[in-house]
Amino acid sequence: MKFTANDVFLDVDEQSVASFLEFAAKAAKDAGFTDDVSELKRSFLEREKEFSTGLEDGFAIPHAKTAAVLKPGFLYFRLTQPIDWQTYDDQPVSDIFTLMVPPENAGDEHLKMLANLSTALLEDDFKVKLRELTSKKAIADFINQKIGE
Repeated sequence: MKFTANDVFLDVDEQSVASFLEFAAKAAKDAGFTDDVSELKRSFLEREKEFSTGLEDGFAIPHAKTAAVLKPGFLYFRLTQPIDWQTYDDQPVSDIFTLMVPPENAGDEHLKMLANLSTALLEDDFKVKLRELTSKKAIADFINQKIGE
């Protein structure tokens, strides 16, 4: 999967996890990852109820495994203001990767994508550089370079 500038959303203005996940589901429809916004949102919310996908240093990786997903992939969102999210360091979240996979890709592909994202987010240099970039194309190129296609 090649990450493109169309998979990057900057200056997102949402005030809660629930409103963000609805925005993300709509963005996923616009990006061609789903044709069922409400089912994708429901899947994101169900996953959050099981265990928060908030990490630390202002990042979260909500993910959904549902038949509403047409193809595996992820989107990147940068919020205008951090939102409260249950995280390991009890800090609000400002940068979010949404990971989406259909059931047939829920095994290896889902785990590989999640592992690649999680590994990158353990590196301070990755997080700092990602936040410094301001163009969608530069962000997409950087993500492809660091996480791979």
